Amino acid sequence: MAKVSIVVPIYNVEKYLSKCLESLINQSFKDIEILAISDGSPDNSVKIIKEYEKKDNRIKCIEKENGGYGSVLEYAINIINSPYFLICDPDDWLKNDAIEKLYQAAEKDNLDFVRAGYYMTFSDNSDDEYNNGIIMPNVFNPEFNHIYDNEIEQFLFLSESPHSKLFKTELAKGIQFPHKVSFTDGILYKLYIPKVKRAIILEEALSYYLIDREGNTATDVKPKIADQHKVVFDSIMEQYSRYENKSDLFYYRMMLQCEFVNSQIANIKDRKAFEDKRELLFEMYKTCRKYKNEIKRCLKYETSKRKLVFKMILNPIIGDAVVKYFSDRVWKNANR
Repeated sequence: MAKVSIVVPIYNVEKYLSKCLESLINQSFKDIEILAISDGSPDNSVKIIKEYEKKDNRIKCIEKENGGYGSVLEYAINIINSPYFLICDPDDWLKNDAIEKLYQAAEKDNLDFVRAGYYMTFSDNSDDEYNNGIIMPNVFNPEFNHIYDNEIEQFLFLSESPHSKLFKTELAKGIQFPHKVSFTDGILYKLYIPKVKRAIILEEALSYYLIDREGNTATDVKPKIADQHKVVFDSIMEQYSRYENKSDLFYYRMMLQCEFVNSQIANIKDRKAFEDKRELLFEMYKTCRKYKNEIKRCLKYETSKRKLVFKMILNPIIGDAVVKYFSDRVWKNANR
């Protein structure tokens, strides 16, 4: 049994796949298995994987019917026997000592989760940009970059993309993923962190994230993404409802997720389509209002102005009108 499994979800990425696989087979840490999972990919990706499989018996070419990114994560987590796993998207790649540093950190202090920085890289070969993963500095305390036993929920306010993250397999078992939708790495991250007791952040960048690939869901915004965000949001909230210990910060993070979705649907050019998709946003905020007391306890992180706005949004009488007002402003700014 390998000590670390590397999951590579594959769909229409033949242009990038070899670079990714080369970075994996050349890792300084050798005790790994590479689960290269084709999600019904129609291009030559499977052919490329099988060529590498012949060269390195740690690579396992797995073909499955198309079900979306979440179905690949679900499939992989169910079959992994290694104590740890890492996800490497096929258009990204790892530094050659990435697994070694992540694994050693986890083993040294019996950690449930290790994450490091990463480089955002671009297809035009412009300079790479270092990213420490802190997306909400008003909440995440940068001094908490070592082992945590308390306040682990602050990790929810770091980037949830899979880059440079080592998960403990047993804690990820049982997380469910809807099929045929994007953004399911957010399901893994948001539902995994509440299970974590001890974790660490390594400041060094250990992976490269190709951020502007055509079809990348982080940059390719289409009207249907609102539907997918809603499915993911509902799945996270439903599964978290079964957790024994709840956190105010979790519900606050989900409220902020609504704000992010608002910024995403603002990129829908057609006004009627935007208004149709905004109905899903109203439903998401309605769910958040069930936890208004928990969210209000976290408003200490916000400015006075945003505190007022959040309180109005959480008000069941005027909340939708407030959301409509601000979403209109965001849409107009995005479509000037």
